[in-house]
Amino acid sequence: MELGAIIIIGRNLGKATSAGPPYKAPFNSSCQKPMVCWDLLGASPLRRMVAQLRESGVQLISALDSVAPEHKTGAQSWEQAVLDYARGGVEEILLLDLRAYTEMNLYELVSFHRDNSSPVTNVADDRGLVGITLLRASAIDQDDNLSRRLQALSSCSSTFEFSGFVHRLVSPADYRELVQSALSGACNIKPIAREIQPGVWMGEGARVASSVRVLGPCFLGAKTRVKAGSVIRSGSAIERECEIDCGTVVEAASILPRTYVAPGLRVSNAVVDGGRFVHLGRKLEVELADTGLVGSTGKRASRRILDSLGSVFALGGSGLDLPTPSRAPASLDYVRGNGFME
Repeated sequence: MELGAIIIIGRNLGKATSAGPPYKAPFNSSCQKPMVCWDLLGASPLRRMVAQLRESGVQLISALDSVAPEHKTGAQSWEQAVLDYARGGVEEILLLDLRAYTEMNLYELVSFHRDNSSPVTNVADDRGLVGITLLRASAIDQDDNLSRRLQALSSCSSTFEFSGFVHRLVSPADYRELVQSALSGACNIKPIAREIQPGVWMGEGARVASSVRVLGPCFLGAKTRVKAGSVIRSGSAIERECEIDCGTVVEAASILPRTYVAPGLRVSNAVVDGGRFVHLGRKLEVELADTGLVGSTGKRASRRILDSLGSVFALGGSGLDLPTPSRAPASLDYVRGNGFME
């Protein structure tokens, strides 16, 4: 039987919960990408799921945004894809709501589905549904509303109890926990990099000054640059094309691609994406791009530093009055005083 897979980004087919109170501000990455599209040790959970499916022999794969405009028929994009698969002769359709990273044995799921002769099989672990559904295309009325049809089929669906690795991705804290699991070898995620010493992975073209201290397990992505006097501590992941300036300490934190971090900072228990900073301990998200402390590597680092130190030059009466919204230098004390970093 031909099996096709449809990956749905941003729609919750099952229940995914995260412990603890919500963040004080809703987290919207500056790149406006869903969390499953964030780089994680060199490749996003989405790319890793596609690779898993390919390795399992699935060749027909579609990845769709659940908030994309409706099809001219009125169906959501994923619904239209299911109908197109069915009309194209695909006999079994795997729906994956990618709000969790799951290491699924597809052979076991398909065998269970066929042995039970159910039109629909849902995958669940001890916390509930994980957002993976396998359905028979013959059970779909191609002229009916697919959502209503799936609801009608729920009464005769079966449940595949999954005991393997599942990690739900609801908050930045969930993302960081998955990074830690990968670095510690608790799951099958492998860094896209070379292990230059036990527990230290470095991507192609990454550069580290000779005075930098690197303590594993940690990850440095492709073309990332870490300048003199910096310290990269255990549990940290600095993704591709980042720049960590002189004397900065990164500890148990994730720096997302193309992010600049100014000199003399300590970034701990956090996720940083360009100018966006999330402190995991305080569940606080702030925009720091205007301060010059963090930002995008697309801007010249020298200009950012001058902007952030402008008020210091002005105090000296030298006439170098470089305006900056924060009026504060890129210093550790400033960050601590505002409660953004430990």
